[in-house]
Amino acid sequence: MVPGFIDLHVHVGDFASMRDDIRDLVQSTAAARDFDLPAMFSDPGELIPYFKNAGAARVVLIADEGPGVNFTPTTDFVCDFRDAAGDDRDYFLVFGNINPNRTDSILGKYESDKRRGVRGYKLYPADHDFPPVTPELMEFYHRLEDDGMILMFHTGTTGQSDGIDAYGDPALFKPILDECPLLPLIMAHAGKPTWCAEAADFARGYENCYVDTAFIRPEKLLTYIPRLIELQDKVLFGSDWPVGVSSLSGHVAAMRELGLPEEVMDKVFYHNAARLLGVA
Repeated sequence: MVPGFIDLHVHVGDFASMRDDIRDLVQSTAAARDFDLPAMFSDPGELIPYFKNAGAARVVLIADEGPGVNFTPTTDFVCDFRDAAGDDRDYFLVFGNINPNRTDSILGKYESDKRRGVRGYKLYPADHDFPPVTPELMEFYHRLEDDGMILMFHTGTTGQSDGIDAYGDPALFKPILDECPLLPLIMAHAGKPTWCAEAADFARGYENCYVDTAFIRPEKLLTYIPRLIELQDKVLFGSDWPVGVSSLSGHVAAMRELGLPEEVMDKVFYHNAARLLGVA
């Protein structure tokens, strides 16, 4: 068994600036949690001990310049959060966010973000209401490919009341997979609950396509990714903390107890992400 895991899908931000409905949603399960969300969400000094105690070797922090969080967890915010960790700065990697509805120049923002040391991007077409394939976005994706970045999309339905579920269909990302074969593309949430089979088909059919386990409860893992053993090299662990778990250590332990081969789970928890991110 590998010593720990890499969590490829963690959110931080300004808790006080969340939209009321989203703040109420994430606090609805507060009593069952083993962490203090308001304290950890905005403070790396509080977050790091919790993740290290749960066994996380590295953590990918994801920006989300969208309506539910009132646009506050920008790429700069998340990079500042990483930098505020001081000596533990390298414990975090950052996936930035570009929301085309709020960005005058996608490529200009990318150049600025790149100077902050982002490792990739997560885009939210369904949550932020935009088509994932446009000429300007395709140019952006080609630049990511040229620069060795990683691209993640929210796939599946959206929890945003003002989002567009249809933009979470994995089929929409096929042109990117075809035109950017060297750009790793992660289908976050594995297309759940509507397009799991389609997401798995893309992960099987394209060398550069992956799925992650974010916001999938351990007891539902094989419901949403029934071909996990077949796709063992293409599945990445993500907790979707804080909304995806009530206890990170308990979540990881429950996945380990599903009875899947240890070598398969070692890939899901560590090796696949380490290879993709280029970390030891």
